[in-house]
Amino acid sequence: MKQYIIIIVVFAALLFGINALLSTRTEPVLAGAFSPNRANANSDGSPAAAAEARMQFTDKISVLLSASGEVLELSTEDYLIGCLFAQISPTYHENALKAQAIVAHTYVLRLLHDGNQISDNSATCQPFLSESAARERFLNEETYTNALTRFRAAARYAVRKAIAHNAHPTVPIYAVYHSLSAGVTNTAYSVWGVDFPYLRSVDSSWDREHHEFIATNEISAENVRLAMFSFNRTASMPYDYADWFADPRLNEFGYVISMKVGENRLSGGDLWRALGLRSMAFEISRRDMSGDEVFIIESRGFGHGVGLSQHGADVLGRRGHSYADILRHYYTDIIIVDKV
Repeated sequence: MKQYIIIIVVFAALLFGINALLSTRTEPVLAGAFSPNRANANSDGSPAAAAEARMQFTDKISVLLSASGEVLELSTEDYLIGCLFAQISPTYHENALKAQAIVAHTYVLRLLHDGNQISDNSATCQPFLSESAARERFLNEETYTNALTRFRAAARYAVRKAIAHNAHPTVPIYAVYHSLSAGVTNTAYSVWGVDFPYLRSVDSSWDREHHEFIATNEISAENVRLAMFSFNRTASMPYDYADWFADPRLNEFGYVISMKVGENRLSGGDLWRALGLRSMAFEISRRDMSGDEVFIIESRGFGHGVGLSQHGADVLGRRGHSYADILRHYYTDIIIVDKV
């Protein structure tokens, strides 16, 4: 189980750093039905059973800044504010911001539960921006102050809440998330080879209305070769470019499970990581540019597709759904635990 924990912690964080890239995008209209089950719910929409659960919360978090080696001693609220600056647009609906803040809180509590050092390194931990780094992301003081006000309100609410699975009410879940799904969320097993009962595929069809739902980018054959050898020193790329990518196998949700790459078969997660792809729901084609082979990748969504869709959360919030509705939609059979 320990090796599974390491896998999910390391690779779940790889896509966290790109979440802010959607910060200036417009929000599409919700498409499709969304009818959360409100049975046995508290007044705020969280399940009544959450009041019976207990888990370990903390008021202080030490964050290692990887560039300088400095360690910041922060209140949990200030830490969550730094996470929100790194993870999501301040223009999103307040219930989406609350949901994201609770997700970030849950994720750091899980890392602490497992004995991990907290840092701002998105390769090994949850991304975080210090105050000075956060200020650099905005053009002027007014936009920074407005963002800070919204993030502080969400963080102040989130410090008293975390997510657990029904079967383990004292253990924070691996609350992974992504920017934009492929119209339905992915499973943890498809990405990391580890199954978690709360990371199931759920409908997020409203994500298809995003104006950048489909994106196309090109990678030269040479850059593909370098990326594959960097990922796997024993990789073998055939002489014929037509044999570089073949026989894609998709899961029922449209995400790539595996693909033949040269003489090897890679998982969709490995190929996504090796080539730095925009999404795990992708198709690869090629064309000859006067002797320079180019591979064309068409992607749907943004990210690995597992857990919370940030854009989906924003749409649901704007349609009147609470943060608890959002969380219980994207994570299966959970309870929202209140700090005692």
